[in-house]
Amino acid sequence: MALMTHTTEEAINRSAAILGKFIPGEALGPVEHDTIARVIPDVLAEISKIVLINEEEIPNIYFETVCRLIAIYAASDFSNTPRDEQGIFDHERRLRYLVAQSPTYEILASNYF
Repeated sequence: MALMTHTTEEAINRSAAILGKFIPGEALGPVEHDTIARVIPDVLAEISKIVLINEEEIPNIYFETVCRLIAIYAASDFSNTPRDEQGIFDHERRLRYLVAQSPTYEILASNYF
């Protein structure tokens, strides 16, 4: 079974929907699109210590959480206010939980004494 992934455009549209700036069937405005697209590399760089994600292949299991992080970053740009650090912390904790639940299929080294 192939791993389902999402593109950057899907992440932009989902993040805009979380912010209430995207209406299905209508095009996202260029200012909103550019603002959200500009924060995606920052978000992926920040979470790179937790999980490495390619911009064009965001795994489905992390997609919603990553989009919520993107929305937090973009919201601070839209409103010109500091980022919601507690929200960022909560979503990063969720990412850690999702990563920890993924099997690694590695053989564990045993240590007897």
